[in-house]
Amino acid sequence: MANPMYVEILRHGPFIPMERISELTDWDMVIPAHFCSKDPSTYTESYKEKVALYSGLQLILTESLDNVMFNNIINCELAKQIWEKIEILCEGAKEVRSNQRRILVSQYEGFMAKLKEGITEVFERFNKLVFDLQLHDKYYEAEEVNLKFLLTLLDHLE
Repeated sequence: MANPMYVEILRHGPFIPMERISELTDWDMVIPAHFCSKDPSTYTESYKEKVALYSGLQLILTESLDNVMFNNIINCELAKQIWEKIEILCEGAKEVRSNQRRILVSQYEGFMAKLKEGITEVFERFNKLVFDLQLHDKYYEAEEVNLKFLLTLLDHLE
C-alpha cells in the first residue's frame, strides 16, 4: 500500500532536515543567523525515515516510467519536479486541460448518433465521452446523463 505521505511530498517537495546557525561575528564582519541543511550523520531516526520515504518515492517514480518518459524527466532533481513534469506530459498544462474540458462539454452538449451506427456503438461513444468529462472534473447527474442518451436514441430512430 502506498504511503499517504507521498502526496504531501509531491505537493511540498522533499523533507530536508535543517538547523539554525546563530549570528556570527568574525573580526568586523557580522554573518546573520541563517538555516542550512543538517549533516546526515546528525539525523534522528524520524529524520532518517522521512528522508528514506522521499528517496523511495523518487525510486517509485523513476522505475515506473518507460524509456520515453524517463528521458523527459532525466534532468529533474526532485520528486516534485518529476511529478509536475509527468503531469504536464500526460495531461498538458493547466490551460490545455481547461480547453480540453470545454471541448468535451461542447461535444457532450452536441452529442448525436451517427448514421448507420448501432445502439451499442452510440452507447460506447457516449459512455467514453462521459468518462472523459469525469477525468476533467466535469460531472453530470446520472438522471441527466440517462435522459441525454435516451434523447439521442430517439433522434437516431426518427
